[in-house]
Amino acid sequence: MSLIKTSIYSGISTFISLVVKLITNKVTAVYLGTSGMFLLGQLKDFINIADISSNLGSTKGVVKYIAEYKDRPKKYKQFIASAFKIQLISSTIVCVITIVFKDQISNYFFEDIKFSGALVVFGFSFITYTIHNFFMSVFNGLKDIKIYVIINIIISILTAAVVIYFVIEYNIIGAFYAIAINQIIALFISLSFIASIKPFRFKDLVPSIKKEHFKNLTKFSFMTLSGPLCMVSATLFIRFFLADEFDDNHAGSWEGMWRLSNMYILFLTTTFQFYLIPTFSNISGNDLKQEIFKVWKLSIPIIVIITCGVYVLKDFIITFIFSKEFLLINSIILFHLLGDAIKINAWVLGNVLISKAKTTVFIAFQIGWAVTFCVFTFILVKQYGFVGVSMAYFATYILHFLIMNIYFRKLLWINSKT
Repeated sequence: MSLIKTSIYSGISTFISLVVKLITNKVTAVYLGTSGMFLLGQLKDFINIADISSNLGSTKGVVKYIAEYKDRPKKYKQFIASAFKIQLISSTIVCVITIVFKDQISNYFFEDIKFSGALVVFGFSFITYTIHNFFMSVFNGLKDIKIYVIINIIISILTAAVVIYFVIEYNIIGAFYAIAINQIIALFISLSFIASIKPFRFKDLVPSIKKEHFKNLTKFSFMTLSGPLCMVSATLFIRFFLADEFDDNHAGSWEGMWRLSNMYILFLTTTFQFYLIPTFSNISGNDLKQEIFKVWKLSIPIIVIITCGVYVLKDFIITFIFSKEFLLINSIILFHLLGDAIKINAWVLGNVLISKAKTTVFIAFQIGWAVTFCVFTFILVKQYGFVGVSMAYFATYILHFLIMNIYFRKLLWINSKT
């Protein structure tokens, strides 16, 4: 499927997701405030760690190898079985750890053990959400984008309704339970499509794990685990640092900025995630170079228009999406938007590394990004105050993108037919 067609289908899904996120963010902002947003930010990071550990970071690897093996039935079935079992085992381990250490996790992330009960539900939800993501990776690898979009739309609407109800009725504790329940709901929706469309038979999941596929997925595990773990480590450090340096309102406002940023970044990343890895996996040399520049020609104008629009309308957007309590975002929004304009283009190059299984290089870039962001934040916040955190974000992505271009200089900037 071409990039344009993919963009149309995913654009529909993303538009609906954005509308839903606008509504849920408004409700959570009004009912929970900046302190509640701070806790939801902590929860988001915990979920990211748990979810990525549950599938061992192999989701993008599943997409890549499904795309490669879809015309080789025997290999396809062997891979399906191996990938499913690997993720089922790892998610079960994460479930047990979450339930056993629920009090310690609650106290560390949320500084209160009252969320321990919700963590029990989360434990089981990590298994269901891992299976759901596996099913979605199959659809993605097969480039069945229509089905992928339909499932995402249904999930977006249903889960938003659950979050809104629980937040209004039960406040912050309700938000925790709602998010956990939604990870369970997602499986039932994707499972119904798997049963109907049958991209594989359930008995295909029975065979044992093949060593070859385990090794292949392990390469992606290290890469995919490194990204979210580095991101989460950095954001956790910075959120705690801001709370200590200022207060929870500043930390919650920074989390609000991240949520606002994720809304428009979602449009581009959701569009390209269907396209980049399956496409990059099968091309190299000048073909790969041309594909990268084709994506940039589409992504750069879009992100520039979006970020300029957000900045011009920042007061309206902040109060519309959140509330007046979040107007502190105004002091950090400019440099964050500039950072996002660079981020999306660096993300394209990151997908090249993933598609080519450049494990060591990818991990090095992720660790370098996280360390740089934390160090820059510490220095610039001490020097310039709250605005320093967004200055650090911008400076980090300038350096990150520059180094990535140096690494890819032969592919991107030196003519080659290889």
